[in-house]
Amino acid sequence: MMDRSELEHATTAELIEYIQGKDDFIEAAKCAFENFFLRFENELTKKCRVVAVKWGYDQSVGDIISEQALEKFWLKANRFNPDQCKANNLDRCLLFYIFRIAQRLLCDKNREEKKIGKDYSGDEEIIVEFPSLENLSLPAEKARDIRSRAELIEKALDRLGPKHKIIYLTYQAHERKGMKLPRHLLEKLRDELELTQTSIRIYKKMATDTVTQIMQIYGSK
Repeated sequence: MMDRSELEHATTAELIEYIQGKDDFIEAAKCAFENFFLRFENELTKKCRVVAVKWGYDQSVGDIISEQALEKFWLKANRFNPDQCKANNLDRCLLFYIFRIAQRLLCDKNREEKKIGKDYSGDEEIIVEFPSLENLSLPAEKARDIRSRAELIEKALDRLGPKHKIIYLTYQAHERKGMKLPRHLLEKLRDELELTQTSIRIYKKMATDTVTQIMQIYGSK
């Protein structure tokens, strides 16, 4: 099995060649991309942070966009043609190429958020506890089902931690199909929980997976 260190001193052109050949040599391509990522991630992130701040976002958005742009390059690497570079320095040319990908991603994000903004009031708040079920005007059997389900979810979240619980409940309360949470609510989550947006996504996945697992085991009983 190939190790990343074997390509640590490879030229950028060699790394690109390995990455573009991933359909035939996936292990070599992955090792090449790890080196490629480490080689360009720092400078790309600096540029993305500057642009993100100019667009009114915080620097963490620049970090996310930078990572997404590099991942997109991995998926679409065959579209890059070094022969079309106007700059003599391949590293410079490649950095500009990926930065343009990042700019498009940021434009898409901004456009999507403007569309989402129309569907939220701006008053959405973080949810820290399960809502009370006592005052629900529901048939007794239906109320018992809802209460039983809520208890299972709460037990699942108790396996993790308070941050997981808050993130899970907030997304459950406000997330709409095909849409992201509004920007002001994401900022509140980051500030209150002292987490990056990437960490929030990880916490959300952990909470959702744990709840799903518990519901599959006990929910049908």
